[in-house]
Parts: sequence; structure tokens; C-alpha cells
Amino acid sequence: MTDLPRSVALALLWPRLVAGSRPALSLLTGDDEPHRLQDAPLPVALADLGVHEVWAVLPSAGDPQGLPPAASAAGIEAGEAVVARTASGTCVLVPEVTPFGSALEPGWIVTWQAFQGPPAPPAGVALSEVRRELLEAMHDVIEELTRLDVASEDPEVREALLDLRAEPDRATTQVLQSLEAPAAEVLLQALRLETVVALALAGEGAALSASEAAARSGALVRLRGAARAAVAVASRHGTCSSRR
Repeated sequence: MTDLPRSVALALLWPRLVAGSRPALSLLTGDDEPHRLQDAPLPVALADLGVHEVWAVLPSAGDPQGLPPAASAAGIEAGEAVVARTASGTCVLVPEVTPFGSALEPGWIVTWQAFQGPPAPPAGVALSEVRRELLEAMHDVIEELTRLDVASEDPEVREALLDLRAEPDRATTQVLQSLEAPAAEVLLQALRLETVVALALAGEGAALSASEAAARSGALVRLRGAARAAVAVASRHGTCSSRR
């Protein structure tokens, strides 16, 4: 099972799933029960939507990532969604995940909810632009966390920073094959930086003055915005062809 968010994996695997690829379905579900789109098996339902472009978003309160009003509440609650462009408008898929089982044998039931919206605007930001903004924000955050010695105070943040240069696992690599290499690189880096931000914001870190805390928070919020913008741009691709 890939470590990518389910919505990112679905967006990237969409053409292969519509083409009936069993390996792609296995990459998406992993240890989950078979995914469904409302009441239908997911691959069948995806084929019926007539989608020609998809991308993933990571919405949050105050930053719905352009989701239409009908989908924003569910998307914010899930923290992720897939935006699919159709001939008649936009379809947003949001995963509803229900855990079951025990700590020793956990399981998840995943049902995707569909929300209709008006046509999505065309992509207006180039991959090179979001990559530049991501790198600038990353530099500022790493400099700030290093100055405040947050990494040494929080082992999870330290581990996440080290993971920025790690090779992706096999499953993640197979999912990323849906993208050209530059987009795949930006997407993976953005997702890893999103993890760094989440851990740094959740942890108390070192004892900070008010000005230090404000500087740290500002840098982290900027990086989170850059990472989420990069996820949307880098994961955006057409669904006309599939790679098995």
C-alpha cells in the first residue's frame, strides 16, 4: 500500500483504474476493503463519470483549495479530495473512511462521496512557479526550525526532515509513474513538506518568545500553503491514457 493520501493516489491512478488494471486497484486499496463510490464499485463508477482531467487537493479550514461550496465542508473534514473535470462541470470525490477491527488487525472501509459543481477554472499556475515557491518556503522553514533548534527538541520533526531526501517506497513509485518526472518530484516533496508542517505545528518545540513563535508560525503557514498549491498543480493530469 502506498503512503500517499488516498485522494492523491486515486487522482494519479484514475486512468489505470478506468482501464480495469488490477495492480492499480491494489495500489489504491492496500489494506482497505474494496473502495466504493457511493453505492457502486469504484472502477465501474469512475468509468461512468466521463472525466478528462483530475487533480488532488488538501483543503483545510480557511483554505478550501477552490472546492465548490457543495463539497467544501466534506473536503475540509476529510482533509483531502479529488477534483475531476467533466464535459458538463466538476465532480469532487471525497473519501469517507471508517475504521474497524482491532489494533492488531486494523481495517478501513472507504466510501467516496461525489459532489457536483460548476466547471473548474483552467490551470493558471505553472509547475515551475509552484516549485520555486515551494523551495523558497522550504528554505525559510528549515532555517527557522534550525535556528530555534526545533528538530533536536522534536524527534518526529527531525525524522520528517531527514525523510525529505529518502527514496519513495516501491508502491509510491508505481503510483507516481502516472506523472512526468518533474511533476512527480514536486508532488512527493510537497507531500513530505506538508508532513513536516503538520508535525511542527502540533509539537510544542523549544521554549519560544512571542516574536519567535510568530516567526515560526508564519514560516510554517507559508510552507503549508506552498505545499498544498504544489500538490494541486503537480497532481493535475489528463485521463485519456493509462499506464499499467
